[in-house]
Amino acid sequence: MLSHLLLFLALSGAAALTCETVWLRRLALSTGSAGVAATLTLAVYMAGLGIGGVVGGRRTWSRPPVGYGVLELLAAGWALAFPLLLSVCAPIALSLGGLAGASVVAVLLLLPPALLHGATLPAAAAALERPADAALLYAANTAGAVLGTLLAAFLFMPTLGVRGTELVAAGLGATAGGLALAARPAAWEAPTTKRPGASGWMPPAILAAAALAGGAAMALEVVWARLASLLVGGSVYGMAIVLAVFLSGVSLGAAWGRRAGVRALRPALSALGLLAIAGTAAWRLLPHGLAAIWSVVPDSLLPAGALLLAVAMAGAPIASGAVFSACLQSDHRLSAEAAAGQVLGANTLGSVIGVTLAGLWGMPVLGIRGVVLLTGSICVLSAAALPLPGGKRRWLAPVVLLAAVVLTPRWQPELYAVGLYNRIGEFVDFSPRAVETFAREGWTLQHYVDGRTASVAVGQSTRTDNRWLSLNGKVDASTGADMATQQLSGSLPVSIRTAQGQPVEEVLVVGLASGVTAAETLRAGAEHVTVIELEPAVVEASTYFSHVNGDLLRDPRATVWVEDARAVLARPGPSFPIIISEPSNPWLTGVSNLFTLEYWQSAQRRLAPGGVFCQWVQLYSLPPQAFRSLVATFTTVFPETWLYETIPGADAILIGMTDGSPPPGLALEPTLSPRQLRALSAGARLNTDDHPWIEFEAPRWVNRATGQLNQRLIEQARTAGP
Repeated sequence: MLSHLLLFLALSGAAALTCETVWLRRLALSTGSAGVAATLTLAVYMAGLGIGGVVGGRRTWSRPPVGYGVLELLAAGWALAFPLLLSVCAPIALSLGGLAGASVVAVLLLLPPALLHGATLPAAAAALERPADAALLYAANTAGAVLGTLLAAFLFMPTLGVRGTELVAAGLGATAGGLALAARPAAWEAPTTKRPGASGWMPPAILAAAALAGGAAMALEVVWARLASLLVGGSVYGMAIVLAVFLSGVSLGAAWGRRAGVRALRPALSALGLLAIAGTAAWRLLPHGLAAIWSVVPDSLLPAGALLLAVAMAGAPIASGAVFSACLQSDHRLSAEAAAGQVLGANTLGSVIGVTLAGLWGMPVLGIRGVVLLTGSICVLSAAALPLPGGKRRWLAPVVLLAAVVLTPRWQPELYAVGLYNRIGEFVDFSPRAVETFAREGWTLQHYVDGRTASVAVGQSTRTDNRWLSLNGKVDASTGADMATQQLSGSLPVSIRTAQGQPVEEVLVVGLASGVTAAETLRAGAEHVTVIELEPAVVEASTYFSHVNGDLLRDPRATVWVEDARAVLARPGPSFPIIISEPSNPWLTGVSNLFTLEYWQSAQRRLAPGGVFCQWVQLYSLPPQAFRSLVATFTTVFPETWLYETIPGADAILIGMTDGSPPPGLALEPTLSPRQLRALSAGARLNTDDHPWIEFEAPRWVNRATGQLNQRLIEQARTAGP
């Protein structure tokens, strides 16, 4: 019987994690659930898991296979119907707007399946005699989640798209449910011995320990995800590997904790905090480790990142899983399903608090190291203070904690702000000295903040005085070579509009960065500019560019909205004569959705008659097929589009017009006409919300020199004829 359950729970874990991945993506695309809303959306789903666990644990499952199978089949059915349900609920989000709308839709769409997924563990555990065996179910469920994470990111999503991946997840869940219902009755016979009941509650200290472990684990996972973005880039693959490494540790810890028993509870909770803090000592060496592995195995960014992140986590996820297992075995008065439900409920309640506080408050206020120190300290001190089983030397862990806090090195953002992962392909010397030289010499760090969605840095060259802004190590603006693109992106659309004799009352700019583009629209004659920026820390960082952006934030003609651009454009609202979209790179998760067909269609609907849309497109670190795809997708929405090379071989802008053509005599003449762009992109795949293939293909080209390849495509199209 146990072997059957392990298989079912592994399938269930893969299905649930894959569904969660797809659903959070769908909500982000449909309601603009990015930034703060993304954190709260995740919190809603996790809260549902916890409530489902508690309710499932309190219920009497007279026929466990039937109950478990029905839960899985209902969740699979919800996955099948999710697009239809979203189409009904999305207008609610748009009508309410902002955080309120995203939260309401998240509750309506995520809470029901989360309740079902949360109840599956106690439902399956109802067939067990011992609560200790529920730890194996939890380990199998988490191991399945690891598999779901990797398959969704590396196989299903790139090949099948969002809907295809959703159908696979529904199939996995339906398979688990169908197998449970079809299992031979003998495999599910009720235990002959009298089982403990489902009434009563575990001691408060045990539930507190489970909640602390969940909250600490999720707070730390937020930190490690940011660390992964700084170390290997914020691609969908980088996020997948950090989640897979984290969940693998939890699964191993849960399996080990079953054998260690309840006596491991206090030591495991202390170890969770101490190991997390100890892991920060490795942060200083991670960039060196990346270079060392690359020198032996080139193009090994993701495997190297997985190995290095496992070192940085230092076994803390294992300790978290062990706490969960120990809590399950702490009260023999309760049945396996009751213990599983209560521990799962407390653990996920703590997870909701941990992810919310770390994402919305901890990162901006304390920084990533500060979040780890606070989280680790809470775990160690709580383990010493709570009346928990296991270990009698309560004073020992706090003493070790004090030593760990004092001895672990401080956070050194200089090593990460320059984005070693984005430049390592250019290295010839991979020695520690070369890495230190690259990271520290020739520039000074002017500003650094760990924001809600990205770590933002401002640096300045000591040789050229070039000032630059980076997000998670990726430079997005500078006062050097980037100035041409920033200035022309702002001035050209306004010049085109005014040359047609039409006033420019309002310009909408997506992406603040240095603020130069927005400032250029005003210099070119726009009466007012509204900028949409997702990360609040970028707004603060833009003040370091006041000398080139005309002190934009103090200009009464400029307004900055800290919001998600897709949500703004999807909502009903005023039209704009000019929209300029200048986000970061399309290979970054969370940014890639600003390069899809549906995004440009929503922008087109907000353009005024005779409007102009300007889109920045990179030529570097982008495969030719992806460049052609972006052009094909953009020109599908804006057939009359001209390409301008602002920095040949590096940057280009696409200017789409709903009426007329660019006048002669502009500051820069177009390189390609609409006919030439159609020829360049003929036969290319479209990049859509359902098949965002560029998000999955482009990260593989980050350290490849593609600028000349794309430049050659442009030149071939130009010489083919007007």
